[in-house]
Amino acid sequence: MPLTPGPQRGLRRSLPDASQHSLLLDRRRRRHLAVLSAVILVSVFGYGLLQPRKVRVLADGREIVLHTRSSSNTAVLRGAGIDLHAGDRLTALDGGDADVLRVERARHVVLQVDGTTYGMRTHAATIDQLLSEANVAIAGRDSVLENGALVSTNAPIDPPRLFAVHAVPADSANAPRIEIEVRRAVPFTIVEDGREIQTTTSRPTVAQALREAGKTIGPGDRVAPDAQAVIESDVRIDLRHAKAVTVTLPHDHQVLYTFEATVGEALSTGGIAIPQGAFTEPSLGTPISAGMSVRVVQLSAASDVETEYIESKTVYVSDPSLGPGETRTVRGHDGVRVRHYDVSFVDGEEAGRTLLDETLAPEPVDTVIYYPIQRGASDAKPADGSAVVRSLRVYATWYNPASSGRSSSDPAYGHTATGAIVTYGIVAVDPDVIPLGTKMFIPGYGYAVAADTGGAVKGYIIDLGYPDGVQVDWQSKWVEIDILS
Repeated sequence: MPLTPGPQRGLRRSLPDASQHSLLLDRRRRRHLAVLSAVILVSVFGYGLLQPRKVRVLADGREIVLHTRSSSNTAVLRGAGIDLHAGDRLTALDGGDADVLRVERARHVVLQVDGTTYGMRTHAATIDQLLSEANVAIAGRDSVLENGALVSTNAPIDPPRLFAVHAVPADSANAPRIEIEVRRAVPFTIVEDGREIQTTTSRPTVAQALREAGKTIGPGDRVAPDAQAVIESDVRIDLRHAKAVTVTLPHDHQVLYTFEATVGEALSTGGIAIPQGAFTEPSLGTPISAGMSVRVVQLSAASDVETEYIESKTVYVSDPSLGPGETRTVRGHDGVRVRHYDVSFVDGEEAGRTLLDETLAPEPVDTVIYYPIQRGASDAKPADGSAVVRSLRVYATWYNPASSGRSSSDPAYGHTATGAIVTYGIVAVDPDVIPLGTKMFIPGYGYAVAADTGGAVKGYIIDLGYPDGVQVDWQSKWVEIDILS
């Protein structure tokens, strides 16, 4: 029996097994190389991801530069010591060589309106934007106050002062409290010398409400309630104007503001006694009328000389050489007319007299107060070469010496807080907003200088000065003024 079939069959089986083993080894080597390549790629990519990135954080007026491997912006801010509050905005920007994270703080504003107080965090830049955001409408003579000072609706929220030194970040613990109050206008009635006027106001006091309505409180006038009383809805304000009476005395003259009915009652109330042997023109029983003059004539019982005092006047004259706020006074004096009589008496009573001569010693000379001419009293911008530092929107009212409430005999009558005399070009301001001495141009009024203050002049309110005896043509209103160098 042949022996070859067995070995031959065994050889055929062993050749396929060797080839398969080689293929398996090759596959394993390829698999190991693929895994190794993947590991290398992942390592390289991971190393790139773990590389620190440069981040610039802009917040609260500072710039903080960080190098971090964190991909979370919140974690980056935490690392910079920056906390985000409700309403704050976080914006990511491309800064070229670094990522930029900008934090815009929301202002915290307390809004008081219609008896309710709201706390808001807002990015509104102006008052009207804030009110629109809060769904609050302003109408009629409603007023808006910022931290107690009157402002216009388009004023910036928390505006810098005119000469501020530095700003405080809105989110700082030292940031000033921002309070916005909407004061609604209320109806009220003015009874002026018996005539009723219906109007509205949001001004806080009786005096300010009357001024807004164009009513002037003059010397001796009576106001009820008191001028400084708080204005209330539907209040009736009784305004009675005193009558001015000029009394010429032998050596002086003065003005009485009176509600009395006759000359005698007015003189008695004013503390003016009639000397023995003297008389008045007109007589003591004459009814009082506004603007009347009363002369007290003193005669010597044994004299044949009649002396008539001629009252001098005070006149206002414009002087183009005077600058804004300047005045020049040329004092006059009363005159005396002397008449010499040949007097005859019968039973102690005068029977007749004959005029011998008549002289003026001295002649009366009027007192002249020179005031500056209103220059540029138009809506045009200043054209005299002055540099405009900035413009400012203010609420402009007016006043004169008589509206101060002082008696004309008061030594301080007509004098401002800086000692100047109230006239054209003198403006009362709040020194925290416009420092005293600041020069300005006011459309419709002219050049002026801040030289006075006032209890009602707070925030963005100014009071334009006028001399006594001049027709005032200014209406209280908001106006854009120029602050000059």
